[in-house]
Amino acid sequence: MDISKFNTLIIRICQQLLTVLGKEQHTLIRKDGQTLINGEPCSYSFSLTLHRENFIILDEQIIPEKGRALVHRHWIFERPEEGAWMLELAQKDGLPLTDEVMVLELKNLSDRLDTVMEKLSGPFEMPVTDGRSADRGDVARVMERHSFKAFTLAAAGLVLAGLVFTIAVSSLQYGRMLKTVKTLSESIRSSAEEESRVITKLGGDLEHLGVQVADLKRNVDREKDAFEFNRQQTAMNVRSQAAAFSWRESSRKKAYLYLADRIEESQSYGEMVYQLSRLPENNDQAETLMATDKDNRYSLNHYEPVFRGLALPVSIPEDTGDRGNFMISSGYTERRLSPLGAGGVRPHLAVDIINLDNISRISEDNHILRDESRRGVVQSVWKGTVLENGYNGVYGWYTEIRHEPSPEVKNLYPYARSWSSYYSHLHEEPKLAEGTKISRETALGRIGNTGISTGPHLHFELRVYHPNGKYESRYGNFDKINPYIKTSY
Repeated sequence: MDISKFNTLIIRICQQLLTVLGKEQHTLIRKDGQTLINGEPCSYSFSLTLHRENFIILDEQIIPEKGRALVHRHWIFERPEEGAWMLELAQKDGLPLTDEVMVLELKNLSDRLDTVMEKLSGPFEMPVTDGRSADRGDVARVMERHSFKAFTLAAAGLVLAGLVFTIAVSSLQYGRMLKTVKTLSESIRSSAEEESRVITKLGGDLEHLGVQVADLKRNVDREKDAFEFNRQQTAMNVRSQAAAFSWRESSRKKAYLYLADRIEESQSYGEMVYQLSRLPENNDQAETLMATDKDNRYSLNHYEPVFRGLALPVSIPEDTGDRGNFMISSGYTERRLSPLGAGGVRPHLAVDIINLDNISRISEDNHILRDESRRGVVQSVWKGTVLENGYNGVYGWYTEIRHEPSPEVKNLYPYARSWSSYYSHLHEEPKLAEGTKISRETALGRIGNTGISTGPHLHFELRVYHPNGKYESRYGNFDKINPYIKTSY
């Protein structure tokens, strides 16, 4: 390996990574609709972090769409004081890269970074075999192949020699043909001896390889034990920090405990450092992290409605019925810490539903930026009649739909006279007039942020009207019930 060219390549890659980061300390990029070099579709994503100005941590994933196992690469680059950038760690699918493929992998990384910076779309290389898959069976097959070749050459020589001898006896050129046979025989013998030496050498190499493999296994076992210890200690330290937070920092505490679990699941030191770099400094950062992190998303696929057959209260027009696009960000509870920073706890007898599909990115001041063209539609969960429309200082634009009690509702709530569904924080004034009869999945408006709200979401309630209800409106007494039951975790 040419050390000078290798170091030049490392410096070029680090300059590319710093260019991608710009003034940020961390960035996460995903490119869908890419192709592997064999034409198969794939997605490419990477997480890039600059730590303490002298560590660059890069985590890459190439994810084929047809079920093929993903390709996972970890890179850590370090710049000592008054020194040039160096490669500290290079792993592919959890195993270190060998010298034989290191330069090729680095060149491929540089090409991928050019693609990211120029916003182009090019084919991604298939995984590069690094030679670790060779075993004793492979070498044995090579030895078998060489032995068979030697035997074939010897047999061919004998047949050819017999043929030449027969021709020479009956020919005036016997002497010249005999000389030819002699030369050919010597050539065959020389070839057989060379094959024998190669086979002997391969046998010695195989024995030496076995010793090296045993040493490597012992080193891997030691590294694995050390990594497991460090991973558990790091997770324990993060949990200890979480335990020290007061109730006023409950969101931050929840995020610390969540990241401690992610640290315990880490497969490399690079992943551990990445999770540590995400520890929030305040409640706002913690809530943004928990709302947008893909591993913390519990979509509506994990819930079932309390009454069978209820439609989703939200949809995206081109993806009707896809529960995976929406998540309950705040659930039904008797005690919820005020999300507006006012302090204290209050009941939240409803569910808040957010649209996961239109999250674009997180701004520098920690706000979730959304695609306004994909707000999401609010729709009726059951057929009924528009009971009331209006604007409330807390809930913003709202609408309530009255429904007749079905046998299932009567069975669960024998004294129920009717039940209703309540939708609030709508983007604009509802268009359907009071008294309008509607069917299941009738559009009522769009997800909005009106009233007192921490961001665009739907506040959704189910109300059962009966004489002994705890709450009261001009339509009678009612209780608020939990609309959804969690069925999986």
